[in-house]
Amino acid sequence: MARLLVELKLRLVRNALRSSTAAQVTFLISTLCAAVAAIGIFWLLAQLRSQDAAVDLTTVIFGILAIGWLIAPIFAFGLDGTLDPATLALYPLRTRQLVPGLLAASAAGAWPVANVLGLLGVTVGLARGALGVLVAFIAVVLQVLFCIVLARFVTTGLAGLLRSRRGKDLAVFLFIPIFAIFEFLIQVIPRAASSGQLSPASFAGIDSWMRWLPPGLAAHAIQDASTGHTGDAAARLGLLAAVIIVLGVLWVRSLSRALVTTDTSTGSSRVRNAVLPLARYGLRGAVAARFLKYQRRDPASLAYWAIVVIIMFICCASTIFGRQHHPSIVITSAVFGAAFAGAYHANFAGQAGPGFVIEALALSGRRELRAYFSAQDIVFGAIAVPLITGMSFGLAALIGDPREGCVAAAVGLAGLGAGLALANVFGVVLAYPLQKRAGSPLPQQAQGYGAHAVGTIFGTLACVAVAAIPVIVLGNLTIHDSAAIALPALFGCAVAYGLGLAWIGVRAAAALAAGKLPELCQVAMRTTL
Repeated sequence: MARLLVELKLRLVRNALRSSTAAQVTFLISTLCAAVAAIGIFWLLAQLRSQDAAVDLTTVIFGILAIGWLIAPIFAFGLDGTLDPATLALYPLRTRQLVPGLLAASAAGAWPVANVLGLLGVTVGLARGALGVLVAFIAVVLQVLFCIVLARFVTTGLAGLLRSRRGKDLAVFLFIPIFAIFEFLIQVIPRAASSGQLSPASFAGIDSWMRWLPPGLAAHAIQDASTGHTGDAAARLGLLAAVIIVLGVLWVRSLSRALVTTDTSTGSSRVRNAVLPLARYGLRGAVAARFLKYQRRDPASLAYWAIVVIIMFICCASTIFGRQHHPSIVITSAVFGAAFAGAYHANFAGQAGPGFVIEALALSGRRELRAYFSAQDIVFGAIAVPLITGMSFGLAALIGDPREGCVAAAVGLAGLGAGLALANVFGVVLAYPLQKRAGSPLPQQAQGYGAHAVGTIFGTLACVAVAAIPVIVLGNLTIHDSAAIALPALFGCAVAYGLGLAWIGVRAAAALAAGKLPELCQVAMRTTL
């Protein structure tokens, strides 16, 4: 049975590769990344030889990989059919037949092999002597087996949730902290390592409690065997094996329940009838009410706003956690925040999907189009203005220069006007369909439209930076002015400038969209969310 499920998974992969060129490119990139990860992990673990904190760092690396195995299946739930027990419920197979086959199917692939090969770096960096190397091999196998069983237990227990709308929302919200941690690591860790603030000695003692977790048990078993404490090494490996067995039993019970439980995750929910709160204000009010509701209820929209906050913080992370103060760094973060606030909402037809076709029936002329675009800008501005202003003052307070926050907030308000104007124009000129792909929590551009998405983001960023130059110059002159009216005048000019840019963008987008509504409707119909 194990061989049959492994062959089934490999056949599914081959069929997917034959379906499209994009699948082949994705598979090739994933395989290359797995190979690079295996080499990198092996090299990193091998460099720990003769380091005092070798076992501490090994424990941390083992723990990070375990967290990766815990999170990755949630994103790949719709991509790998073997993760969903509902796909196996109709087959006349007992649980005891499925368990070894599912474990073997989980171990088949580039990334599981990369994990094993990468972790074997402990045979160079931590193990000593023949016994230490032997225990290292056993510990690596148990570590990878623990990761697989843990991932299986979690995905099987959450299968019903992950199959539902709430599960998809969970994947979207889970993307936010992962993105934040990734951006923080690539900004702060290299700078701290180059300055000498981060070294292997910095991790000494970090496993005072991690040593009793399964990754810590595997790492310390290797150290015990290398130092001649064979009994302690055997006890740790036995305890790790016991944890795997307990997780396996829990997984088997969860799998048994999932195979005989009726799936209600796709059932319909109750529909509530309610009047849009702003509909009495005409087309502009109805569009604003609809966009406001989606900004509040759509997880993707909430994730986009959270990403704007993260980007603004990451721009200042090196200064906040570093020793040197970089001038105008908060102003730079305000420019990035305003640009991305506009860029993420620059594809209104693709984001609305087929529903835009119904909206287009009410957009019979330029006046209606101006109302449509201005309603979007009102909603996005109502969210982005306090967000960018609050982040500007907050980041300035963390850096210790509140006056710079005043200039950054003014720049952010002006840049937001430019960002919304460009979002309207790019939404007409560079509209592209979106697809909700398996394995990705956020909708992405359809195949062949990557240049449209990249052009929208970088075009918005460059134009917002240029448009914000007058306010930056005026802010630098005002910040040294002791007059009481200087800062209010700066904010007044920035708001007026931003509103003027947004107004120009609304009129330009309405003029461009008047003759392109059929094309925009075609883009919306090709969107699959």
